[in-house]
Amino acid sequence: MSENPPDQLSYAEAVEELNSIIGELDDGLVDVDALTVRFQRAIDIMEDLDGRIRRARAKVDELAPRLEAITRAAGEAPAAADPPASGESPRSPATPDYGDEPF
Repeated sequence: MSENPPDQLSYAEAVEELNSIIGELDDGLVDVDALTVRFQRAIDIMEDLDGRIRRARAKVDELAPRLEAITRAAGEAPAAADPPASGESPRSPATPDYGDEPF
């Protein structure tokens, strides 16, 4: 068991320790003298994890409009792989358009 502050644990380590404490409490493996200490540790970890999740969610909410703007802008420009519209002849992007002028 780690006694590092919860914010110094990785998310996975914190979840693992929390699950271990919950298992100990559920199985009655915690001595009565240590019960409140383990219970407090579980609460501290849960509060830290909740804060991390809230901050991650806020960051996702902040970034989502940027992603939407990028995908919207990408949807407005025709993709290079789009087939030509009906009646157009296919050309590679490197082929210059000389119109109907003969050579």
